[in-house]
Amino acid sequence: MNANRIIDMIVRQVMRRLVNKGVNKGIDLASRKGSDLRTSNGPGKASAPRHPQNLRQAQRVTRQMRRFMKF
Repeated sequence: MNANRIIDMIVRQVMRRLVNKGVNKGIDLASRKGSDLRTSNGPGKASAPRHPQNLRQAQRVTRQMRRFMKF
């Protein structure tokens, strides 16, 4: 392997980690912004869904996100 391929591999790994952290941070911010401020548990802590229907919907959305976020 030459130096150029090694540098490309390292840059690719670093970029993948940065993008993943950015996406996770954006999803956390979006989920926090959509919650009701009166029922918030504090900054950075999302409250659990109260109703079984909301829980099922959250699980479905999570499954869909996992399916599309594979690299």
